[in-house]
Amino acid sequence: MKPVGLLLTSVVFATVGQIFFKKGVLATGQVGLEGSMVRALFNLIFNPFVFSGLILYALSSILWLIALSKTTLSFVFPFTALIFVLVMLSARVIFLEGIPPLRYIGLGLICLGFLISSLA
Repeated sequence: MKPVGLLLTSVVFATVGQIFFKKGVLATGQVGLEGSMVRALFNLIFNPFVFSGLILYALSSILWLIALSKTTLSFVFPFTALIFVLVMLSARVIFLEGIPPLRYIGLGLICLGFLISSLA
């Protein structure tokens, strides 16, 4: 697989991992420093969504490392910006989170910056 395909797959895995993290936290509840933090973290980590998110993050990292072995860091790194965009838009659709208009402008600027850096 070419580096761009590896990177885009890595980005999708990281995005879905973030969505799974949020679903797991919503199911488990808030984790704080008070009380039995070890037990709360154990419950959180072994929540099916959080655990799946961790696996997706591991797979994303492996694909990222493979892509890094094939091309330069300066080409690879801007792909992380796509994760911000996809996570925010996914949160809007899946969790019905509001996105203020100014944040949409920020997303547009991130996309523009990604395009410029990937063409150079």
